[in-house]
Amino acid sequence: MIAAKLIAKMLKPPICLCGLAAASLLVSARAQVVAFNSFGAGNSYSHATVWAVSGASLAGGYRGQAEFFTPSVTGYLSSFELATYRVSGSALSNFYIAQDNGSGVPGTNIESFINVANITGVLTINSIVKPLLQAGTQYWLCDEPATSTSYNGWYYNNQGYDYGFAFERSEWSWAAIPGPTVSSGVFEVQVTPVPEAGVVSLSLLGSVCLWKFRGRSRNRRAG
Repeated sequence: MIAAKLIAKMLKPPICLCGLAAASLLVSARAQVVAFNSFGAGNSYSHATVWAVSGASLAGGYRGQAEFFTPSVTGYLSSFELATYRVSGSALSNFYIAQDNGSGVPGTNIESFINVANITGVLTINSIVKPLLQAGTQYWLCDEPATSTSYNGWYYNNQGYDYGFAFERSEWSWAAIPGPTVSSGVFEVQVTPVPEAGVVSLSLLGSVCLWKFRGRSRNRRAG
């Protein structure tokens, strides 16, 4: 009987530690998922037309472009990508992820990406702040010229997305163009999903077990 109790006590800590390890693996294994995507198969898009993003010194004057999206998954922003066209000048853009202001245009910025060099092709930008994006809530990806000589383009999607957009003729002075209209700029947003409640509970349980085990170990050594 005494031997059986000793064996049971010896087995409890490893079981708790296994629970903690399993929870850690489950959380770390949660890969990035696509929360919004207007690219076609193989990251295809329309190569024929772009939305202009230009600085004030250009012939067409200042212009910024913003496209809205509604995440299908709640998660922390991981990265986004869009197809851009480098035309001339500094070719630098300031990108923003913004909340909707309630009137169908970009409002409060939740992450900024300043002086990003455009390319001709698919541009990928990784999040540093990793703000939480809520599924079913409208957000905006904004592209403003970073300098007066910046001249770039944002390619159209080829999937029939024409739900409207916002543009500006001076910094952060957005005007809404409701859809349906001409094609929206193409982009994709990836997030790291929020862990499910069961995974969080398992992780907390494992942490408690580990704390208790360490406390018992200290008490034994003290005795």
